[in-house]
Amino acid sequence: MQQKIKDVLIYVLLAVVFLAPRLPKIDSFVTLDEPSWLSQGANFYYALGQREFENTVYEYQPAVTTMWIISFAMLAYFPEYRGLGQGYLDYEKGRLDPFMIEHGYDPLVLLTYSRVIQVFILLILFLLFYFLLQRIIPKWAAVFAAVFVSFDPFFLGHTRMMDHEAMVALFVFVSILAFAVYLRDRKFLFLLLSGISAGFAQLTKSSSIAMLAAIGILLLMQMYQERQQGWGKAFLNNTKVFGAWFAVLAVAYVIFWPGMWVAPGKMLYQVFGNAFSYAFQGARLTITEELQPEQFSLETNVGGVWEVTKVLLYRITPLTWLGVLFGLTFRLHPNRELVRPYQLLLTLTLTTAIAFILMIGIAQGRNSPHYILSSYFALNVLAGLGWFYAVKWLADRFERQSLLYVFLGFVMMFQAGSALAYYPYYFTYRNPILYAAGWHTDTPEFPYGEGLELAARYLASLPDAEETTALVYYSRGCFSYYYPGESISFRPYYIDGDHAEDLIGNIQASKYLVVYYANQYRLEKYHPYLKILETVDPIHVIWLNGYEYVRTYDISTFTPEMYEALADL
Repeated sequence: MQQKIKDVLIYVLLAVVFLAPRLPKIDSFVTLDEPSWLSQGANFYYALGQREFENTVYEYQPAVTTMWIISFAMLAYFPEYRGLGQGYLDYEKGRLDPFMIEHGYDPLVLLTYSRVIQVFILLILFLLFYFLLQRIIPKWAAVFAAVFVSFDPFFLGHTRMMDHEAMVALFVFVSILAFAVYLRDRKFLFLLLSGISAGFAQLTKSSSIAMLAAIGILLLMQMYQERQQGWGKAFLNNTKVFGAWFAVLAVAYVIFWPGMWVAPGKMLYQVFGNAFSYAFQGARLTITEELQPEQFSLETNVGGVWEVTKVLLYRITPLTWLGVLFGLTFRLHPNRELVRPYQLLLTLTLTTAIAFILMIGIAQGRNSPHYILSSYFALNVLAGLGWFYAVKWLADRFERQSLLYVFLGFVMMFQAGSALAYYPYYFTYRNPILYAAGWHTDTPEFPYGEGLELAARYLASLPDAEETTALVYYSRGCFSYYYPGESISFRPYYIDGDHAEDLIGNIQASKYLVVYYANQYRLEKYHPYLKILETVDPIHVIWLNGYEYVRTYDISTFTPEMYEALADL
């Protein structure tokens, strides 16, 4: 009974640790992609309401889990949306926001509902991750590793936003660990859990297919263990296991995606056709129009792999660096039986991390730092285990078990502090060692819309704000959800030399100009434009983490000479 109570308390502790940094002020900012996902989710919800299941598809993502979450949020907040007859609103043109406001609903509230639902889904997956991990390694080692990875700044940041990547990471690891437990215990429940989780990973994002590397490694290791029966029989047995696992994956994929019920060919072509088009042709099918395998390039993009790896190194903590190094020493322990589970996890985490880095690094399409969040998760799992293993070895050597708890407490405190210091934008974390070495000292590595809501709140505090108009780079959601007036989106093509009239017209129609300096200064094409603006002083400047993020100008201060210069861009 005492052991059961202790187990329950561990789950409660893990739930509190997971939720505490994620729920507070979850509506305090909006990132670039979230308004678009709200629109996609609204269209998904509308398709369900109209029983038009063939319209529940979005390109290669396929983001079905994200769409379900937003649909549940819509059902809770704006249920009548499915029956108003507005059809499918263009997600690229931001039609959803004014439609909701017109009917008395706030898009930011819908986003908040969606984020909260996702956080609790992630909590369930996180507890499942721990449950499986502690079946492979000692319980307290699993607790430490789980808490350590939960405080990884980049992972923590993505669990607070409406984004696919955190779900992908957890679905992938639940699937891999459940598969490993099944191969050891031969309980079908774990194979079922692994296959379902893999199905949900694929329903979330097609790039999760990289997890097959770890699944393949597990099957090869199992074949090696069964080699005494004969390689042919071992191969056949494990082929059957993989077939059963894949069948469960496929069933889950079909059951939870309504589009697969009525138009499986269209769904699969949109998802995997777009995925291949992005990876090998550099753009989605709406641009390339069709797959042309004869033009596929299979050359290894070494430069791309290195760029992706650099981003990862910059966004994980020095403690993770050290923990990974400690984890690599598992194989040096003389007691093979004692460290065999750790060695298994070393293999699985490194395989998963490398697989996602290679997939995203080699692909020709649009790559963002969060596309390899599964690699961050994998390395932090390994780092957590590495720290526990190293400190326990030290405590055992000096016969001071109190040293174990004190030292691990300090490690966890510094890991958590690394993330919490960047509240509420945990994902903006930068490694202090690489920053001191000169990496990304001028502008943040990947600004994602953070800080724009601060500019919106500043302008909202000024007199008659609801009667004003602002021309804003990245206005949709990031700015507009917090600004009571009208916001106009600054289009990148305004400064390409052929659209100066559009630029000047929108400037003259606005009272304020908001420059997202953190991103625009990184792009050389904006430098002439920014230089023209430097001839007047901004009325408000926002700095975050030592970077200049946002400049806000009162357009009434612009001089005729500035307009002449803008016309010549």
